[in-house]
Amino acid sequence: MKQISKLNFKTREILEYTVLQYMLDTFEENPKLGKIFVDDEINPNTCILSLQHLLFFGGNVSKDCLDFLASEILTNDNRNSSRVFYMFYPNEEWKNSLMNAFPHKCYQYERSLYSIKPLYSDEQLYYNNVIEITSEFMNSPMDNLDMITDEIIGTGTYNNMEDFFKRGIGYALVFNNKVYGFCTSEYPSTDSIAIGIEVAEEYQKQGYAKAMTNLFLNKAANRGLSVYWECWKNNIASVNTALSCQFEKVSDYPILFIKL
Repeated sequence: MKQISKLNFKTREILEYTVLQYMLDTFEENPKLGKIFVDDEINPNTCILSLQHLLFFGGNVSKDCLDFLASEILTNDNRNSSRVFYMFYPNEEWKNSLMNAFPHKCYQYERSLYSIKPLYSDEQLYYNNVIEITSEFMNSPMDNLDMITDEIIGTGTYNNMEDFFKRGIGYALVFNNKVYGFCTSEYPSTDSIAIGIEVAEEYQKQGYAKAMTNLFLNKAANRGLSVYWECWKNNIASVNTALSCQFEKVSDYPILFIKL
């Protein structure tokens, strides 16, 4: 397997099975976010796209590809930085081959994707205890700011916090000068953006996730962006929040969850 510098028509065609095309759009615009490997640089029949802890497989299954995965991608360094990987695959042959390659470590689950093209409202939106994440906010004497930086930097889709302040969207849930939740953007591209969201347990089921999401959507609409929401299929609270904010379901899809 050889690394190539960016997605091309052939590799994009091989990976057309995944509903997460917005992630591929982001990688295509910013190739330094990940790595793509192929069996042949001119006419690839197999490819692996690595985006942090996300691995997309496509084309023909081969022993060389599986060996490369084990020896070059799931290295000790990568295992130390992310001991959990999500693997996306196009068919049963790939699923069975991956599960056989990592017995007792690979489990199948289902995730769901939702999307919306939000409409902008110039009405002043305000929610108590929800504050926009700006440079000034992140430099304030607020407690638990690491909750936000760990999420933004952890996704690997922004170069640093300054890059997020320029291109990202984010809101924080704050009580008594302490952060208890966030709604932040990830996988930004020219046309779309995705949401990462979390609310501390003591403030769940009180409408704060919906409040942060509504503010997020209005800002995304002002930039003309489509917005994506991805979650575990059985995460009812997340699904209900997405639906309450007028997201529409795109698809359920299987993944392999590997814990090393």
